Amino acid sequence: MSDDISGTGAVLALWNDVTPDVEAEYNAWHAGEHVPERLTVPGMLWGRRYRRSCNSAAPRYLTIYGMRDAQVLESDAYRLLLSRPTPMSAHMRPHLCNLSRWVCDVREARGFLAPNSLAMWTFDAEDAARSCAGAHASCTPDFLLAQRSLDAAPLPWLTGGQAQAVEGSWLLAMGMPEQAMASPQAVPGAILYRPLPVQPALHPAIPWHSSCIRSITPSDVAELTGLQCSNS
Repeated sequence: MSDDISGTGAVLALWNDVTPDVEAEYNAWHAGEHVPERLTVPGMLWGRRYRRSCNSAAPRYLTIYGMRDAQVLESDAYRLLLSRPTPMSAHMRPHLCNLSRWVCDVREARGFLAPNSLAMWTFDAEDAARSCAGAHASCTPDFLLAQRSLDAAPLPWLTGGQAQAVEGSWLLAMGMPEQAMASPQAVPGAILYRPLPVQPALHPAIPWHSSCIRSITPSDVAELTGLQCSNS
């Protein structure tokens, strides 16, 4: 997975929670199968996983994918993944909740792929988003500013009871140093996230189907359970 953000014309941001009884299983699947699988799609350039680290009503998990452009989500390769989920994906889908999905065009980005913790805001207006970015420019040079596409197609398998709207039209994400993460008052209004691991993407030439699935081992569950934080 490249750490170069050049060529990223769009991002897909997804917020979600998961039912507590499968949370360790979810993390093993999401890091080891789901995100690497998405990164086999031509034009899907990078993926980052995060877990909320502050007290907030926002969903606990955030995933951001960088894409060549938003048309990647209309490609046959991506649509095939939606229509033919792996057995683990089919198993996990009903356990996902409070899910919100934003398809966004990137308006400005700089250094965002550094493996930092993240402060995230959503805004109704571009001026407010840019003002916030300027106010925190002294904290970090790493940021992503993107405009939401309000006519993006929803996930075809998502039921109304699984969705939770994240309001706004502009997304601002800024990489944050540890001292800022330790003092949430330094980034007022932000939702703070810490990075989670992602396994390397599969080779695009390898078709993804049930025979490719790596079983979740006890050590996987123990490692990912250890990553759980006390903040909910």
